Amino acid sequence: MAQADSLLEVRDLSKHFGGVVALDRLSLSIAPNRITGLIGPNGSGKTTAFNLLTGVLKPSGGRITFRGRDITGAPPHRNAALGLARTFQNIRLFKDLPVIDNIAVGLHMRHGSGLWPTLLSWPSAWRSERLIRARAHELLALLGMADRAEVPVGILPYGDQRRVELGRALATEPRLLLLDEPSAGMNAVETMELMRTVRHIQENFDLSVLLVEHDMKMVMGLCEWIYVINQGQLLAAGPPEEIQNHPEVVEAYLGHNQSRAHA
Repeated sequence: MAQADSLLEVRDLSKHFGGVVALDRLSLSIAPNRITGLIGPNGSGKTTAFNLLTGVLKPSGGRITFRGRDITGAPPHRNAALGLARTFQNIRLFKDLPVIDNIAVGLHMRHGSGLWPTLLSWPSAWRSERLIRARAHELLALLGMADRAEVPVGILPYGDQRRVELGRALATEPRLLLLDEPSAGMNAVETMELMRTVRHIQENFDLSVLLVEHDMKMVMGLCEWIYVINQGQLLAAGPPEEIQNHPEVVEAYLGHNQSRAHA
């Protein structure tokens, strides 16, 4: 059920691709300061739902409300300005640029001085750039990457690149951070480190997290509430211990191996 103080509300969200129903009247709520999971088997509709929430796709029906505002069909840049940030399953960083410059890209959305002041080298542009660089260093310190600020992203280990991507998303100062398969391509050690990082940022940045993830150990270890979708419809919702033992979830998704499934 919806909560009066929810950060994100989704009501009867649907998406049709021609005659194919990818998502069918999905409803869910994201509470403030909570890590929420969204899981489902291959083709369940979770990626479609994620892209609808972030504005990458426009819904065929339903409503999305974020921080009390109707953002149904709003473009990604407008959602980002309201405080909704995302990462991608495939890392999208500027691989030839140093770590700190990748973080600075996110900070420019909130603290950039604008095109003309920058082109004309106005004093406000220099002040803005100093603020951005200082804040970028602070974020890297919080992520344990202060010593890699000037390292080109492309030569970093995969797990560190994921942390840079998280840092860039955090730089936009979000209220809700949506993580799309963040452990994809990671080994067990990197996944455990990522779990610690996600927990750390959720606790220290006063934000909520929506996690779309295939690694059940990560989902069950991080999320306080989990939504399960199957064949485009909501199958179950509840705390991890309930979801793990839900007969329909076990049959549709988890199977007999409840520690890991493939999304």
